[in-house]
Amino acid sequence: HLKRKRLNLSGLEFLILDEADEMLNKGFIEEIEIILEKTNKDKKTFLFSATMPKMVLTIAQNYMTDPLTITTKASNRLASRTKQFFHEVSKNDKLQALYRILDSYTDIYGIIFCRTKRDVDDISDKLIQAKYPVEALHGDLSQAQRNKIVEKFRKRVCKILVATDVAARGLDIMDLTHVINFALPQDSESYVHRIGRTGRAGREGTAITLITPGEFYGIQRLQRTLKTTIEKKPIPSIE
Repeated sequence: HLKRKRLNLSGLEFLILDEADEMLNKGFIEEIEIILEKTNKDKKTFLFSATMPKMVLTIAQNYMTDPLTITTKASNRLASRTKQFFHEVSKNDKLQALYRILDSYTDIYGIIFCRTKRDVDDISDKLIQAKYPVEALHGDLSQAQRNKIVEKFRKRVCKILVATDVAARGLDIMDLTHVINFALPQDSESYVHRIGRTGRAGREGTAITLITPGEFYGIQRLQRTLKTTIEKKPIPSIE
């Protein structure tokens, strides 16, 4: 719109870039810089970021005047009422393990986290074919589609949401019973963010992580970093 002169931002008073680290990680830095350059020089600018990588700092240095940095304490606190455990399975057995987990919790109302949009589509398609009440949520969906899916999830028309981290940000749903990590999260912050969605408001919750044998050291490192215990359990039997 700016390049085609359909939009004039010269009178803009406030510019807010939320999830700055995620936006820049997704490769939008050139577009963001174009927008910043076309806006009113006297505007007030706010950047919100869970982490402070070099790209975010560069944006701040280049486009903000004498910026004030406000830092919150890093919160690695985990919900005390959330039970945490993991299952160790081979990569080829992960889906069957997921079926057994879902079958063993008849009251499940939760989110299955995946690393990529392709994983979300693949896993949700297989779960739907197997007659599980599932919807998929990721960044390729339109806002209208996202709103429709989230509303179905809130009303428990579907009781399981398969999602990426980015798609699940901002979901304000208090009474989730389970969070399942289909793959080990990339870092401790992602783990805290994911499992913090259950065990809220005094309720009990369960966080389950599926790992391959090669990821065992990763789960140990996660426990050391967060000073927590993630119990190893066998996959539920067919019986």
